This record gives sequence, structure tokens and C-alpha cells, in this order.
Amino acid sequence: MNGVIEILSNTKLDYKQKRAALSSLTENSLPYVDISDKARKYMEDGIICNLNEGNAPYRPRYILPDYKKYFENGSEYLNIKKPSDMYEAVNALLIIYNYVPSITGYPVYLGNVDELLEPYCDTVSEKELENLLKMFLVNIDRNLPDAFVHMNIGPRDTRVGRLILKLEENLKDAVPNLSLKCSKDTPDDFIKLAIKTSLEIGKPYFINHDELVKVLGENYGIASCYNALKIGGGSFTLVRVNLKEAAKLSKDYNDFIERVLPDVIGCQCEIINERARFIVETAKFFGTSFLSREGLIDISNFTSMAGIFGLYECVEILSGMKMGADESADEMAENITKRAYELVKEKEGLYCYGYGGKIGFHAQSGIDSDIDVSAGVRIKTGCEPEIFNQIRLEGKLQKYFDTGVSDIYIFDRTAKSNIDGVLTIIKGAFKSGIREMTINTSDSQLIRITGYLVKRCDIEKYEKGEPLREGTVALGADSIKNCRILDRKVRGI
Repeated sequence: MNGVIEILSNTKLDYKQKRAALSSLTENSLPYVDISDKARKYMEDGIICNLNEGNAPYRPRYILPDYKKYFENGSEYLNIKKPSDMYEAVNALLIIYNYVPSITGYPVYLGNVDELLEPYCDTVSEKELENLLKMFLVNIDRNLPDAFVHMNIGPRDTRVGRLILKLEENLKDAVPNLSLKCSKDTPDDFIKLAIKTSLEIGKPYFINHDELVKVLGENYGIASCYNALKIGGGSFTLVRVNLKEAAKLSKDYNDFIERVLPDVIGCQCEIINERARFIVETAKFFGTSFLSREGLIDISNFTSMAGIFGLYECVEILSGMKMGADESADEMAENITKRAYELVKEKEGLYCYGYGGKIGFHAQSGIDSDIDVSAGVRIKTGCEPEIFNQIRLEGKLQKYFDTGVSDIYIFDRTAKSNIDGVLTIIKGAFKSGIREMTINTSDSQLIRITGYLVKRCDIEKYEKGEPLREGTVALGADSIKNCRILDRKVRGI
């Protein structure tokens, strides 16, 4: 009962945020899904973490509906017919977004919006098109106030894609998160427009489309932070291992590789599978969701995600060396990453039909409560080496992650006058094996926390105790304090 009163009396939460917190409290009043005592102990010790998904999951963490099929067939459940013009298309998307569940309560995937809307461009004037897209983006920011709401554009050059970039730069809203898929056929001037936008507002992400197609096929999307998953599917759960804490259990590097890591990842996969089992068998999600009934999602496209973080500190504990500064440390980092990947892939992934019965491997971006531990396989904030050395190392590591990985590069404001130079860096990064990356400038009004953005002015309001629409602002404010977000190395160009 005290927990209820604490939520009700919290002046930093508005009505919807209190309702979500009360819902989580209710879910967590149930016993945890059935796992072994050893797995439970790893969770209690902070070596394995389920990212506050709740004790009894009743919906997948991430869902990527097939919005193209929605446009082709309409929806009986929503009483929506196949759109015939841009007005109906925009309206249809805004309606279905409110019915797509996720761990956050908001849709984490809005679709490849430029390709969805491009066929309807000729049904309106150029002025109407820009006004409609502006209202569309504003509506998303106001009605889906969560920075994990994620939109995709590209890899093809479209009028809608260009207008979205232009409008996003002018609106300067943290929502939606945005990714540009870049292929060898994406025109340079389209990518440069995205670079200009990103140096101003910290989005879009730049996605190595050709590389991800090799792993997932053409029919994939980027959801939430930077999760790469199949369209028409998603991920049941994301459970992560803190490599820093796991390293502390080891006598030495060999003990870590041969005993500790296999044991911890074995328990991680056990937890993942029991959570997936609960969603499918106990909560019967696919039997009750209209998205499943109408073919907008299918269990055959789903997987689960095994995440790791704290690689930098893990290497430091095991060797005394630092990633990005010592060649031997970089080699150890890749060996640990490769071994973790192999251990995950050795296990059966329950209901992970979208990945051939295997759990996806993920570089987890960190959360607000992480203190003195680095996100994913990134180099520790403030310790980043010269940019091309960082890219070379990250390129070696990112190839192991089939459900999402990213790195962040901060430039000084002079980069805005050298867009071609930034384009060269991005293309070089892709050739080096980078799959997902984001850029920003140190003076941007939007701060890239890990995989999501918050406004500086919203952080200031939160610190004053003002309730805000976006619950992710609180996460961002705590991450800035605990994870030294603002200490990232600033690059000249």
C-alpha cells in the first residue's frame, strides 16, 4: 500500500505516468516467472538484469507491425479501410499507433514511414503535403510522449523522407526517434541532408542497410533505441548481462571465459526463455491480439534478445588494460564478445522462430541506474581514442550483434560547415563494419542519452520538479548524472 501512496503523491508524475506506474506495481505483485535459484541469485546480485520488464510479462517488449499490410488490407478491428489519399493514410497510421503494445506502453516502431506515405504524395498539393507531415510529427510528439517511439526512413530517396528531415530539424522534438537506412544506392545528397539534420538535433541514426540485409533480409526495422528486428515480428524480451560484475566473479581471464561467462549466459538464456513462455503460453498474447489475427504480426517473425554491457570495465578488470588504448585489450574485447555470442547461439530460443530458433545477440545501451559501467561494447565515456581508431575497434565488435548495436560520435559545431567530411567518416565507418551509429554536436539542444534523446530544457524543468509529458526525461536526467553522458569526447573535423 505504501508503494501506491508514493506513486499517487509523486509530484513529478502526471496522470498517465501514475497510471503506468500503478500498472507496473500490480504486475510486480505477482511472483516472478519460474526460474532456477541460481538464475534468481544472479539477478539479485545485479549480474543479470531484465530491465524492469515486470515479473509477469503479458506482451512482447518490442513489436514491429507490418504497416504495409495494414495499408493494403485495412483493419476490421479498427474499422479502417485501405487508404485512398494522403489524409486517410496519415489518419490510419495515427490511429493504429495507439493500439500497438510494448514494454513502454507506446509503439516502439512507427514503420518505414517515407515508403508507406510516398505513394500518396500526388493526392495532395506540395503545401498540403508539408502541412500534413508537420501535423503528423507534432501529433506523434504530443500523443506518444516517449523517446523510444521510433520511425524509419530510407534507404531510397523520397519526397516524404526529405520533408521529414526538414521538418524534424525545424521542430526540434525528441519524439520520434529516427533512423535513416543507408545503402550503396542511397544518394549522397540525401545522406548529407540527414547529416545536416543530425548535427542539429542528434537524429537520425545512420544504419548500414546493406550489412543488416545480409543478417535479417530486406524486411527489417529499427525499433525503440536501435534494435534491429524483423517487420511483422519483434522481440519477446531483453535480458542483459553486466560483464563488469561477472568479471569480478572470475579468478582470471581464462576462468572468466571457461567457467563464469558460460554459467551466467546459460542462466540469462533460461530467464529469457521462461519470459517468452509466459507471454505465449500463459498470457496468450497471440491469441488475444488483433495484430496477430489480422496478420500484422506473426509469431514466426519473433525472437528474444540477450544483451551485454560493461565490456570496457570487464576487460579492465581482467587485464588491467583499456579498450581503445591497448591493442591487447582490443583483442580481448573481441574474444569476449565473440565467446558471448557463441554461448547465446548454442542455446535454444523458445518461440524464436524469426531467428531460426535462436536468441538474438544485443549490445545493451545502459539505463539510468548504471553507475561506472559503460553501455554495450562502447569505450568508456571520456576515454574515446582518435575517431578512426574508435571506428576500427567498434567495427570489429559490431559484427557479432544481430539484434542491435550502436556507437555515438560527438563533433564540435565546426562540423556543420563540413558535411562532406562527416559523410566520408560515415561511409568509412560502414566499410569498417559499423552497423549503426549516431552523430551530434556538443552544443545541440537535444542530448543523445544512449539510444534516445531528451531536450536540455526538459532536463532543467525536471530538475525543478515540474511534471513533463515525456517519462523518458527522468531516465535521461538520471543517466546524465550517473553515466557521465555530457563527458563524451568532442571531435573536431
